[in-house]
Amino acid sequence: MRDLKHTVFWPPFLILLFSAAYSLIDVQGFLRHASTLNTWLLDHFGWMYAAGTLFFLGLCAWVYVSPVGKIKIGGKDAQPILNRWRWFSITLCTTVAIGILFWGTAEPLYHLHQPPAGLDITPGSPDAARFALSTMYMHWTFTPYGIYTLTALMFALAFYNMGQPFSLGSLLAPLLGKRAHGPIGHGIDAICLYSLVAGMGASLGAGMLTIAGGLEHLISIEKNAFSLALIALSIVAVFVLSAASGLMKGIRTLSHWNMIAFIAFCAFIFLFGPTRFLLSFGVEGLGEYLGHFLERSLYTGAAAGDPWPFFTGPTGWPGRR
Repeated sequence: MRDLKHTVFWPPFLILLFSAAYSLIDVQGFLRHASTLNTWLLDHFGWMYAAGTLFFLGLCAWVYVSPVGKIKIGGKDAQPILNRWRWFSITLCTTVAIGILFWGTAEPLYHLHQPPAGLDITPGSPDAARFALSTMYMHWTFTPYGIYTLTALMFALAFYNMGQPFSLGSLLAPLLGKRAHGPIGHGIDAICLYSLVAGMGASLGAGMLTIAGGLEHLISIEKNAFSLALIALSIVAVFVLSAASGLMKGIRTLSHWNMIAFIAFCAFIFLFGPTRFLLSFGVEGLGEYLGHFLERSLYTGAAAGDPWPFFTGPTGWPGRR
């Protein structure tokens, strides 16, 4: 407790505790207020989100080709502690994680049958199918990883190269100096802590539903409150053991085997599924994605009064589902 940053820990903890208690006491009231707040934020700042994600991706591309991209994280004599395969496995498993299994199927089906009205696409049509696949490219490739990469690079440079504290507030150290570790930095850390826990809760929920549905279909285990609780406890137990063992043990090992299982699953689908169609439609969807990249990245639905882009999105984005 002596090392606990009280101004960082307690505000998000109390808000999350209140939210959890409120959702248990009055589910409909909690959903109504949460939806109202979410709608207000997206109505007023959705345009900023759309422009910001594209800006992040462009900034990452600029960093890659600029002199900044030649800076070695940790200094010129630093050596990587893991090979590229291990880093890739950890990155994939700690970003897209369970989402790619759940929403990798559900999201394109949703887009196929409910495309945005503002784009004048007929539901269930070939145009809707191309839109659905191109939207998958949009949501699961360069744009989200532009967000992850930019934040990670800023933190890595601040911590490893500038010697700043292990805190997300350190990202502002080049601008604010020591003030980045005062109330402003603590506020950033608190907001990020709340967002992290809320995001993990959403991923946990998706994972529970995926596993429960699979068990019910394969071995007839009924999906109910008890089975969901057991699944949740199992996932949390594995997570805690993995995190407690550190990066070089549990996280590295689990990520490695998860990655092997994921590749094996994809290879099975590719080899024993409609391989020719997967290749042909994948290329067609890629062309749709590249051809409409800027248009879809900045689409807000304002001209047509279309709320589709900023519904609560499956990938953690506000919208585009």
